[in-house]
Amino acid sequence: MRSLRWLAALTAGLVLTGCAADEPRTAGTRAAAHITVPEQIRAKGTLVVGSDATYAPMEFMQNGELAGFDYELAGALAARLGLKLDFRQTPWAELLDGIAGGRVDAVLSSVTDTAKRQAKVDFVDYLNVGSSIVVTGAVKGDGMAALCGYRLAVAKGTIYVDLAAAQNKRCPAGKKITMVEVDGPSDSRPIVEAGKADAYLDDFPPAALATEQNPGLRLAGPQIEAAPYGIVLAKGSHLTEPIQQALYQVIDDGTYDKLLDKWKITEGALRTGAVNGGA
Repeated sequence: MRSLRWLAALTAGLVLTGCAADEPRTAGTRAAAHITVPEQIRAKGTLVVGSDATYAPMEFMQNGELAGFDYELAGALAARLGLKLDFRQTPWAELLDGIAGGRVDAVLSSVTDTAKRQAKVDFVDYLNVGSSIVVTGAVKGDGMAALCGYRLAVAKGTIYVDLAAAQNKRCPAGKKITMVEVDGPSDSRPIVEAGKADAYLDDFPPAALATEQNPGLRLAGPQIEAAPYGIVLAKGSHLTEPIQQALYQVIDDGTYDKLLDKWKITEGALRTGAVNGGA
C-alpha cells in the first residue's frame, strides 16, 4: 500500500471487509501447460523486478539478505517463467518510472492497484490489503467502535486521522477516543508498546507482523476497506498474461498459501489473479 491516503474519507461510515474479492476461479482461467514469455525477456534469461525493500514483512532486508513475501513470490514467479530473478532495490518514488522507462520488467513492492494508477500501468492482483486495528489487552472488543474511551496513536497526515475522527462522532458522550498524535506510521507501535496509547492503526501486513512479534498486541477485527496489491507491469505489456498464468500456477500448486502462512498474512489471500481489479 505504502501510501496511507488511498482510502476515501469515511465520514459517512466504515466498511469492514475480509477477502470478499477472493472468489474461486474456474479451470478455464488456468493455463498451466504453456507460459509464453516475450522473446526479449527470455533471451536475457532474467526477470528484473523493482522493489523498495523497506517494508516488512512484504519486502525488507534481514541480516543483510533480501526477505519477505513479495521477494519470495517474485522468485516463485520467475521460476515458473523459466527465468532467474534479478530483484533490484529501487526507491519507492522511482518504481513506476522504472516500469515506464524499461529499467525493470515488473514491480513487486506492495503497490495498491487503483484506477488512477491503471491509467499509466497494468496490475496483476495478488493480495487483499487494508488497514488493521492493533490493540493491547486493555481493549476488549473488535472494530473501530471498540476504541471508544481509549487512547489511539495516529500518525499526522494519514487517513488514520480521518478514520478516528469519523468513529469519534459515533462514540457515546464521555467515551470519546483520545488521539495521541505521532509524526509517522512507524512511530505508532513504539508509543503503544511504551504504554502511552492503547491502540494504533496500520496497514495489515506490518500490523500482522507486530502481533506476531509482540504477544501483548492483537488485531481487533478484520481489515478496514481492503484493496488489492498488484504486480505492476507496463501498460499493455506482453508480460502481463505470462505473469498472471505464473501466479495461477503458484496458487494452484500450494506455494502461495505456504508463503501467506510463513509471513503471517493469510487474511490477505486473493486468488483471482485479476488484471486491473482495483477501483
